[in-house]
Amino acid sequence: MPLLTVHLIPMPTRLSLVVPLFLALVVSACGGETSAPPADEMEPVTVETATATATATAQAGRYSGTIQGTRRVPLATKMMGTVTQLAVEEGDRVRQGETLARIRSQNVEAQRAQVQARLRDARAARDNAEKQFNRIKALREKDSATEQEFDNAQTAYERAQAQVEALESRLAETEDMLTYATLEAPIDGYVVAKHSEEGALAAPGRPLLVVETLEDLKAVVQVPAEDVNRFAVGDSATVVIGAAGNVQRRGVVTQVNPSGNAVSRQFTVQVRLPRIDSGETSGATAIKSGMYAEVLHQTGTRSTLTVPREALIERGQLTGLYAISNGTARLRWVRTGPRQGRRVEVLSGLRPGEMYVVDATPRIADGQPVRTE
Repeated sequence: MPLLTVHLIPMPTRLSLVVPLFLALVVSACGGETSAPPADEMEPVTVETATATATATAQAGRYSGTIQGTRRVPLATKMMGTVTQLAVEEGDRVRQGETLARIRSQNVEAQRAQVQARLRDARAARDNAEKQFNRIKALREKDSATEQEFDNAQTAYERAQAQVEALESRLAETEDMLTYATLEAPIDGYVVAKHSEEGALAAPGRPLLVVETLEDLKAVVQVPAEDVNRFAVGDSATVVIGAAGNVQRRGVVTQVNPSGNAVSRQFTVQVRLPRIDSGETSGATAIKSGMYAEVLHQTGTRSTLTVPREALIERGQLTGLYAISNGTARLRWVRTGPRQGRRVEVLSGLRPGEMYVVDATPRIADGQPVRTE
């Protein structure tokens, strides 16, 4: 049987193999960068620097909502009947007073004719009772008629007058009902919803059409309970409509609902937009009712510190910049906030008055001497 030979490696030799391997792994985990030479061996690099300065920035809340017309009117009828005319479609422009729909009203018209006939008889009876009353009244003044005859004539006349008034009231009610057989546009606007067709049965209180004005628009937004007290009627706000090409319009707060939703704890706020003239050809004419909108409402100012985007470097999930200390660039990790155009807000890690490298694109090592331009 062959002998198995085992060679034992001395402890120092094994360590000499493990340590370089461990260092190689560390360097690989750090992105493969080699360690920088000592600071006293680095060549100075020329950089552009700036002093961190805090500025007052407007603080605004951002709230989401929907664009709507300032007036939205559902058109319904009080009478039951067949729709005999409904020639408009969704999207059609209508003018105030224009007839949009008609309801068959033969039954109501027949009732009106009956009431008119009864009213004519009642007026004739009233006129006769009035003549009789006046005749008995004259005789009574001459003591030619009894008190009982006078009272009977007066009662007959008053009953006849009451019958006439009741029928006149009934006639007015019937004629008012007939006005609902014709639906007219209450405002200048557009038909935005159509809920019936010709030949369908119209029911009292059920809308047939919805007319909305689109020249006068408003943004209806939901505001959390903790922010609603920052709004007041008359406040100025900016409305941004992304679907209309990010059109921005300055609006005015016209309504703050003092009662919020008990479930969502949201309060409704309305911001009215400037009126769009019929001849306007700017991007604002692309704003439509139902579009998503964002309302920016300034709530005050706060001190912010911003740096150019080029000053920041990213290492994995970390963001940093090079601060200048005693003529040396020191890598400083910072916490950033929202972007403001080409600049980024720095929330922590850099204090006002400190100098930093404006453009960290050229390779700069931590601790490298710098010369400022």
